[in-house]
Amino acid sequence: MSGVTAAVIFLLFAGYLGFQIFKNFQLRQLNAGLKAKDYETVEKLADMSMSRKVLGDYTCDLYKLRALYLSQDTARFEDMLQHMIAATYKNPADKKSFLEQYFHTFLLKENQKYAEWLLEAIRKTGDEKLARYTGQAYEVIFDRRTDLIDEMNAQIDAKQYYGFPLGVVLFMIAKQYEYLGDEENAGTFYRSAKVCFHPKALYIPVIRENLKRLGQPEDIQEGMRAQARRR
Repeated sequence: MSGVTAAVIFLLFAGYLGFQIFKNFQLRQLNAGLKAKDYETVEKLADMSMSRKVLGDYTCDLYKLRALYLSQDTARFEDMLQHMIAATYKNPADKKSFLEQYFHTFLLKENQKYAEWLLEAIRKTGDEKLARYTGQAYEVIFDRRTDLIDEMNAQIDAKQYYGFPLGVVLFMIAKQYEYLGDEENAGTFYRSAKVCFHPKALYIPVIRENLKRLGQPEDIQEGMRAQARRR
């Protein structure tokens, strides 16, 4: 290897290392700002041209949106939410992830206006499965539908959903049973939904709260034993 080649490799490596150090520093600053409730600083950091070059528009927009939400600046938050809904990001998967995550956030908070904005955008993605299960979830929560149980069970049997979406489908079946006053089936489906989610998923505390309200155990095996005792 020539000296020139070695020098070029060293410079490229040093540049990459410097980029990663600055990127991690910016992320730490943004997270520290949120933790300290210094939302103005988070906004400023997210709007810096260097931050956007290093972290990307999507990441910076997410931090800015979070800061506006936590600061309870409703008007500016709504403007930013609409901006992100309309924006085109470098990685299409980022946009879909944002729409899905925030849809479920506002669905569980029962904020119909924001959930409806996000659902409309989801339907425009062309992802039929995503649009179907989010649309059903919207109708269960806001329209209190109880006639989707068989249809959603058929989707499960057909293995149309896995992971997080499957957990949502199971949760919404449980919710319908709860509306119908069938606490036993509601508990069964809440417990089944729970195992589909990451322990830190936003549905987990809601499921735990619902099971506690129904007087149902969280553990699937304990739930089965409780059902057996009742029979």
